[in-house]
Amino acid sequence: MRLEELSLRIPGDELRMRFHQRITVLSGLEAPERRGVVDSLLGSLADGPAGQTVLVYRDGQDRRVTLARGDSGAVFHTYDDGSAAPDLIAALGLDSTRLHELAHVDEAGVGLFAADLGVPETPELAEARAALTAITHELDAALAARQAVEALREEMAEIDERLREADEGGAKRRYARLLAQLERVRAEAAAARTGDVGAASDRRFMENGRQAMRAAKRWSQANAHLEEARQRFGRRERLDEATIAQALATPDRVPAKLDSLIRAYSEAEGRRQQLAERLSSLATSRLPEPSHPAVVRLASENQDAVWETARHVLETAARLDEESLALGGLETVGVNLDVATEIEMAHAAVEEAERVLATRRRQGLLATGGAGLVGVATLPIVPIIAPVALVGAAGAALWSFVGPRRRLQDVEADEQAVLQKAGVPTYLSFHMRRIDATIDPNARERLHLSALEHRVALSEWQELAGDVDAAEALALEQEVRSYATAVANLGGAADEIDAVRRELGEIAEPAAEKARAVLMRACAPFGVDDPNLAAGMVRQQAELATTAHLQRQLEKAEAEEAEVRDEIESVLDQAGIEGADMASRVAAMEQAFANARRRDQARTHARSREEIEAELGRLEALVRREHRPEWGATVVADESEEPDVGDLQRRRTVAAQAYDTAQVLVPDVEHLADRRAAVERRVHVLESTLEGAGSTGAAGVDVEDVRRQLIARLTEARNGAGEEPMPVILDEALIRV
Repeated sequence: MRLEELSLRIPGDELRMRFHQRITVLSGLEAPERRGVVDSLLGSLADGPAGQTVLVYRDGQDRRVTLARGDSGAVFHTYDDGSAAPDLIAALGLDSTRLHELAHVDEAGVGLFAADLGVPETPELAEARAALTAITHELDAALAARQAVEALREEMAEIDERLREADEGGAKRRYARLLAQLERVRAEAAAARTGDVGAASDRRFMENGRQAMRAAKRWSQANAHLEEARQRFGRRERLDEATIAQALATPDRVPAKLDSLIRAYSEAEGRRQQLAERLSSLATSRLPEPSHPAVVRLASENQDAVWETARHVLETAARLDEESLALGGLETVGVNLDVATEIEMAHAAVEEAERVLATRRRQGLLATGGAGLVGVATLPIVPIIAPVALVGAAGAALWSFVGPRRRLQDVEADEQAVLQKAGVPTYLSFHMRRIDATIDPNARERLHLSALEHRVALSEWQELAGDVDAAEALALEQEVRSYATAVANLGGAADEIDAVRRELGEIAEPAAEKARAVLMRACAPFGVDDPNLAAGMVRQQAELATTAHLQRQLEKAEAEEAEVRDEIESVLDQAGIEGADMASRVAAMEQAFANARRRDQARTHARSREEIEAELGRLEALVRREHRPEWGATVVADESEEPDVGDLQRRRTVAAQAYDTAQVLVPDVEHLADRRAAVERRVHVLESTLEGAGSTGAAGVDVEDVRRQLIARLTEARNGAGEEPMPVILDEALIRV
C-alpha cells in the first residue's frame, strides 16, 4: 500500500498533506507535531480516523481507497466509485501495536539507545532530560487545553449559524405551514367533489391498502437489507457452490498472532539452519559423516566400556531366554522374552491354518458335490455344460483342500524350526514346563536372578547409549571406533564441533519444531500445512471465507426481497399504480393512501362545498405570493417546525462564558513549543558530546550496524504482512549518525 493524502476538514477550511509516490520529507516539526503526524497516519489505518480527519491511500492493486469516519461514528473504506473497500489492516491481521512496530522507525528501531553511549550519564544531561520530560508534559497539557477552547469556539459558531437560520428561515417556515394547510384543504375539496361515491371508494382503498402498506413496509425493509448486503459484498466476484461450501468451513478472520508466530518460526528455523551450516563447515573437512545419529553419542564415551556393556546386555538376554524356555516361556517383570513370543506366534499361525483348512473342507465338499450333481444331471440334456461343471468341481477341490493343506504344512514347518531353535521338542512340552514351574515355585529362582542381571546390564547400557538397541549399536562398532579416533585427533576443534552439535540437536532443532508446530496449529483451520506459505495462504483463505459469508448474506437478502417484491407487485397491479421502478411505485401508493386518509378525515368537517372552494382559492393565491424563487420546489410541509430560539440563546451564553474563561487559562503554546525545542536541542548537544567522549575510550555509534538494522526494518516493511508492502515513517531515526 502507499499513502496518498492526509486531510483535516474543519468548518470553513481544509488542511491537506500530500505524499510523494516514493519519499516525502517533513522538516521543522518538533516532537509533539511528529507524534501527532504519526498518530494521525497509523492511528487512522489501525483504528479509523478521528473527527474530521480523512486518509487516502492506494492498495496493492493501485486502487484509491478513502478512509473516513461518518457522522454516526462508523468508519468507512470506499473506492472512488463509491463501493465499499475492505479494511486492509484488519484483513492483514494487524493491530495498532503491530502496525507501529512495522511502519514506525525511530532511533531505538535502528539500535540507537541512550545506554549505548558507553559512558555514565552526566548530571547536566540528566537535568536536561528531566527538564525536557517536564516541559513535554506541560506542552501536551497546553495543546489539550487549546483543543478544548477550539471545540467551544466551534460550538458557538454552530449555535450562531442555527440562530441565523432561525431568524432568516421564518418566511420559509411560514411558507411550509401554508403548504401543509393547503394540502388539508385540497383533501377536503376533493372529498366534497367526489361525494358519496368517492367516500365509498376511499374507504375500500384504505381497507385494502392496509395490507398493501404492510407489504410495502416489508419490501422497504427487505430492500434496505439487500442494499446493505450489496454494499458489504462490494465488487467481489461471486463464488461457485463447491467453493462456498469449502470456504464456510474456514474461519474468516486471520489469527491475531499470526505474524508473531511466523516471525518466531522464521527466527528459530534461521537459527537451526545457521547452526547446521556451521556444523557442516566445521565437520566436513575434519570428521566423516555419521551413518546413524547414535554414532556421535557413542563415540564420545569410553570405547572399551561401551562395547563391553553392549555385549554383556546381549549375553544376559540370551541367558534369560534360556531360563525362560526351560520353564515354558514364563515372563518376568520388566523383560520382554523374544523367543517365547516367537513360539507363541508360530503356534497361533498353525492354529489359524488348521481353522482355515477345516472351514474350507466343509465349503469344498458342498461345492464339489453340487458341481458333480449338476454335471451328471445335465449330461443327457445339455452335454456342453457337464465338462464345465466338472472343471468347477475340480477347482473347488483345489481351493478347499490343496491350498489350505499346503499352508498348514508351511506354518507347521516354521513352528518346528522355532521349537528346535529354542531346544523344545513340541509345543505341548513347552507348556508342560510352565505347569511344572507353577507346581514348584523354587524353579523360578534362577529365572528371576537372570532377569535381575539383565535389567542391571540394560540400565548400564542406557546410561551410556540412551535408547539405542545394543545389537544395533554393535553393528556400528567399527564406524564408532573410527569416529572416536577422528574426534580424538581433532584436539580443540572437537569441543567446538561437539558444542555446536549439542546446541543444534538439543536446543535449535526442538525450538524450530516447536515453533513450527505452534504455527501449524494456528494455520490448521485454514488447511495450510506449509509454514513458508502460511502468511499468504491464511490471509487468502480468510478473505475467501469472508467472501463466502457475505455472498450467503447477499443471496439470502436477494431471496427475501424477491419474495416480498412478488407480493407487493401483485397488490400494486391490482391498484393500478404504475412507476419507473418498484421504489417509485411504492412511494406513489403511500402517497395515494395518505391522500385517501386525508379525504376521509376531511369529510367529517361540516362545511359547504362553496366555503371549501373559496378557502382553497385563497390559500393557492397566498402560496403563489409567498413563494420565493431561491427556494425552488424543495420546500415541503414538514419544514414548518420552529426552532427553540430561547434554548439556543441559553446554550450560546453558557458556551461563550466557558470560552472566555478557558481562553484566559490556556498557556502560550507557541512559547512552550519554542522552549521545548531549545531544551531538546540542548539534550542532543549533550548527548553528542557524551557520545564523542565515549568514542575516545569505548566504541561509539556503529554506523554499519545502524545501516544493517535500517535495511532489515525496510525489508520487513517491504515484505509486509501477507506480502502487502507497507509504508515506513522514519521518525528522527538517524539524527545521531
